[in-house]
Amino acid sequence: MSFFRLAAGILLVAAPDIRAQQLPTPSPSGTFYIGTYAKKIMVMDEATMRITDSMPVSIGIPIGMQLSYDRKHFYVQEPRFESVEIFDIATRKSLGSFTLSSGNRTVRLNGMNVDPTERFAVMVVKIFTKRPDRFEISTPKLLKYDLATRTVTDTIPWPRGEEREFATIMFSPNGENMYFFTGEDVLIYDTKTLKQVERWEIARAFFEEGFGRLPTFFGTQLYEEPGYFTGLFRVTDPVNRRTLMGIARSNLIQRTIDWYMLGPPGPSAPGGITLAPGRKRAYGLVQQVGNWQYWTFDLENKRVLGKVEFKGRPRMQITAGTDGKVIYLHGAGSTLDIRDVNSFDLIRTIELPGDMTGFLLLPPGRGPTRPPGN
Repeated sequence: MSFFRLAAGILLVAAPDIRAQQLPTPSPSGTFYIGTYAKKIMVMDEATMRITDSMPVSIGIPIGMQLSYDRKHFYVQEPRFESVEIFDIATRKSLGSFTLSSGNRTVRLNGMNVDPTERFAVMVVKIFTKRPDRFEISTPKLLKYDLATRTVTDTIPWPRGEEREFATIMFSPNGENMYFFTGEDVLIYDTKTLKQVERWEIARAFFEEGFGRLPTFFGTQLYEEPGYFTGLFRVTDPVNRRTLMGIARSNLIQRTIDWYMLGPPGPSAPGGITLAPGRKRAYGLVQQVGNWQYWTFDLENKRVLGKVEFKGRPRMQITAGTDGKVIYLHGAGSTLDIRDVNSFDLIRTIELPGDMTGFLLLPPGRGPTRPPGN
């Protein structure tokens, strides 16, 4: 086991109510929110697998459903990446929309993240201005957007002056810090002053072990403890010159990484994992033409528990059921497979009214409790 300094992803802080929420439930009890080309978000009950409601999206086809820190709101984007619509999940009603485009000026949102207090969002944008004989395209800009007044309040200087088309930006749970991922390290900013206050060289984490750089990624996982991210990584054994696969659990707040090796991945292995409720197991897919596999990882005993070959299709995704007994296979198209979480045997196929553009299974209960801070 090794520990290093950390970075990345919207973070959360451990809270007793969250741990209880992440345990498997006796029976399926979550709610599906499924984006469709019909400009709606379908609401489906996990227990009955029946559509119970729908949420009309006024800005267009919903292609992304960003969940607020407390899991009370969705921030939905459309294919042009110009507009965002905010939805209240409890009432399933729209709270309004916003755009930065106006007149002959089109502003594309190439990335956006909302702070845990929902006071503001940080956006990566590009501005297209239509002139009589041409379009003028700006360099990428990093903006702070006030969600109450619906105005841009600050232009944030790019870290090291290096402009980027896209960026991974996360927040601390209390909203005091912003984490900017560069690929080599994590730059930590104060959200009030927008000044860098610290740096974490996460990519150098394995140097002392002789493995070289650790591939870095940090995202949000519904069943992970707040402030953590668990994922696969690959490194090269410096002695035998072979590829090794392992699992790393990163803590953004403490800037540490706890990792272990699983061994050589073989000719094919999943590129990522999906955590199960309770965080004792994880699942992954191998997606190669003619070679589709479902892997089970035992996180408690630090091993690969099993692999199952199956007949797949392009662009598949898996989502763990809230009861810990089934797993859902979905992706491009209109079908949702319910499969046994251990054997991956098909239990049932659900045919939805239309192709999916987004998919989220929200567990029951409250969202994370925000720690003291801003």
